[in-house]
Amino acid sequence: MKNADNSAHAPLKARHVLQEVARALWHLRVPLASLFVFYFLLSVVMYYAGGPVDSGSGAPSSFGQTLNYCAMRALTIGHLNIVPTTTVGRVDSAMLGALGILFVGIVAAAAVRGVQEALRHAGTQR
Repeated sequence: MKNADNSAHAPLKARHVLQEVARALWHLRVPLASLFVFYFLLSVVMYYAGGPVDSGSGAPSSFGQTLNYCAMRALTIGHLNIVPTTTVGRVDSAMLGALGILFVGIVAAAAVRGVQEALRHAGTQR
């Protein structure tokens, strides 16, 4: 068995991983900001043209409730009682789901890239 001192890589530090993830996210700032702006536009469209209502009471939802619904939809959690009642709202909801999957995928890819870069740097600093 190899000793810990003879390993191929130096110990990986959380600080270095977070720095590399932050660097990867910084390089992706334009696409991420664009997705966020698109999310906000889709949320506004949902509020004005999607007909979001509270499924329990049937009352129209407030803008805050609509933003919350759109965030939950984008994160594909979808546990809220708000539902779109128009075709535009249903299409908007589907687009929010696709946008959320894309956003989460980009952030996950940046995290993986950050870990890879931190490992690479730790291996060369031996």
